[in-house]
Amino acid sequence: MSEPFFMLKRMKERRKRRRFYPEHRVYRDRHSFLDLTEEQVLHQYRLDKQAIHDLCLELGCDLESSTGRSHALPVAVKVTSALMFLATGSFQTSTRDQTGISQSAMSNCLAQFLEALVKRAGQYICFPRSDQQLQQASRGFRELSGFPDVLGAVGCLHVALRAPSENEQAYRNSRSFHSMNMQVVCDAHCAITNVVAKYPGSCLNAYILEQSALARLLNGGEINGVWLVGDRSYPPKPWLMTPILYPSTPAEEKYNEMHRATRCVIQRTFTFLKARFRCLDRASGALQYSPQKVCQIFLACCILHNIAISRDMPLELEGASQEESDSEADSEAFSQNAILQASSAASDARSRIVALFQ
Repeated sequence: MSEPFFMLKRMKERRKRRRFYPEHRVYRDRHSFLDLTEEQVLHQYRLDKQAIHDLCLELGCDLESSTGRSHALPVAVKVTSALMFLATGSFQTSTRDQTGISQSAMSNCLAQFLEALVKRAGQYICFPRSDQQLQQASRGFRELSGFPDVLGAVGCLHVALRAPSENEQAYRNSRSFHSMNMQVVCDAHCAITNVVAKYPGSCLNAYILEQSALARLLNGGEINGVWLVGDRSYPPKPWLMTPILYPSTPAEEKYNEMHRATRCVIQRTFTFLKARFRCLDRASGALQYSPQKVCQIFLACCILHNIAISRDMPLELEGASQEESDSEADSEAFSQNAILQASSAASDARSRIVALFQ
C-alpha cells in the first residue's frame, strides 16, 4: 500500500470516528472532586465530599447513561457540573475549565440533575405533622425567640428570570423586574419545610399562601394550637400570626418585638440560600431559563440547602447580598386590606398570645 493512499485512508477513518464519537472533541480533561481538598470542594460545590458522594449514589439510577457508550459522562461529573452551576449561576469559562466539559454538555447535565433531584423533594423537604415533629418545631422557635407554639416562618422570595415570551406582564413584580415569586416555610434552624414554586412575580404573597396545600391543611383543623408567623403582607388567620399594625399597649409592643425576632429566621434562610447558590441572587443576573426551569432550579437549591443544613456545613457569606424583605416592600399597600380580611377567630388567637406578654 502506497504512503499517500495509507494516509488518505487514515484521514477518512479519523473523520468517521469524529462523526460518531464527538466526545473526543467536546470533552477535555476532567477534574474529580475527590482530587480537591475539603475546603475547595465546599467552595466550588457548596457541599462536602461525603454529601456529593451520597448524591451520586442517590441519583445514579437516573443519571447513568443507558446508551452504553464508552465516553458517556460519569454520574459524578454530571452531579458536580450541576452543583457548580447552581453555586455560581453561570456556564462561564472558569466553570467549564473546572468541569472539563462543554457548555452544551453542562446544560444537559443540569437538566438531568434537576429532573432527578426534584422528583425526590418529598424526601428532603417535610412539613411537621406528627406530634413529635410539632413539638420539636415549636421548641426550636421558643428557644430562638420565646414566641410560643410556632410551626414555621413563612415568606416569599423573588427569583429573577429573563422576560418570558408569553404573558410577560404576569412575571413583572412590584419592583419592575421579571421574577417567580417563591413561597418558603422554614424552621428555627433555617431548614426549609415547605416550598411553593410556581407563581409569577406579579402574584401577591397572600394569594400564593391562600391557594397552597399548606393553607388547606391548616384551615382543615388537622393541626391545632400552633401557627406560622408571617409579615404584614398576609392577613391574620387562626394559624398565621402577623404583626400588630398599630400597637397601643406594652403587651402589644412586646408581641411585635417577639414576632419580629421569630420572623427574621425566614430572611436569614433567604440570605443563606442566595449565598450558597448564587444562581438565585439577582446580583448575579437573571436566570436565562423558562419559568418552569427556574422553579426546578429553586426547588433543587432548597433541597441542597437542607442537605447542607443537616450536615452543619459552613457557609461563605462574604460577597452575598443581604436579603431584603420582598414582602415588607409590598406590604404597605396590603395592610388595610389585611385588617379587613382578619377574622374574629384570627384576632382572638392573636389576642391570647398578646395576653401572655402582659
